[in-house]
Amino acid sequence: MKYLIAGLVTEYTPLTEETEHFFEPFRYDGDRETDITLRYSRENVESLLKRMTEGTTLAQAESFGVSGIFNRSIIKYRAMLVHSSALVCGGKAYLFSAESGVGKSTHTRLWLEEFGDEVHILNDDKPVVRIFEDRLLVCGTPFDGGSGIALNESCPLGAIVFVERGEENSVRVPTSREVIQRLYFQTARFVGAKTAEEMLKNFDLLIGRTKFYILTCNMEKSAAHTARREIIN
Repeated sequence: MKYLIAGLVTEYTPLTEETEHFFEPFRYDGDRETDITLRYSRENVESLLKRMTEGTTLAQAESFGVSGIFNRSIIKYRAMLVHSSALVCGGKAYLFSAESGVGKSTHTRLWLEEFGDEVHILNDDKPVVRIFEDRLLVCGTPFDGGSGIALNESCPLGAIVFVERGEENSVRVPTSREVIQRLYFQTARFVGAKTAEEMLKNFDLLIGRTKFYILTCNMEKSAAHTARREIIN
């Protein structure tokens, strides 16, 4: 089957009904040639599942494994995964990125509670940034990280925000070194030398063309108001 993910024609045959469900909104019936072919067998999935946290389903293991292959494959197309919750506000996507467990999804849900129909979540775990000559575009993917939020939608990139826990809410602009360090841990890794070179080029293009922030926040509703005021307004 063919799917159009982040503007790239991707060929893959889902192994589970749940994975097929999330891929369905990305179904492609056009006549463009395939850009990426994903190969992942049931044996691969079952092997991965044995190494994952107890309670992980076969479908979750499939999504995790396939997303890794996809996100390494797109690097040569000037595209990159940013492990984040992609929040759309005012027609732009803001990527709230952090290590698992820090609370990026909890934070973006505060925005939904506080700002209602003014905002929505495009993808809650694995959106992709496409780098074009004239724009940066955040693209939804079928890979939801178990959240169930994975829209087939694209929006201009507003900013990338690295989230960290703190008692008080504040926003600051990171140094270039901080951006590279944090971005590296939130994108596709374990790549070969050639792909790593292409990934670093993508880093340079991205860093030179978008805004980055570090949001220190608690889990109170005021955190969403601080972030919106300092980052968007």
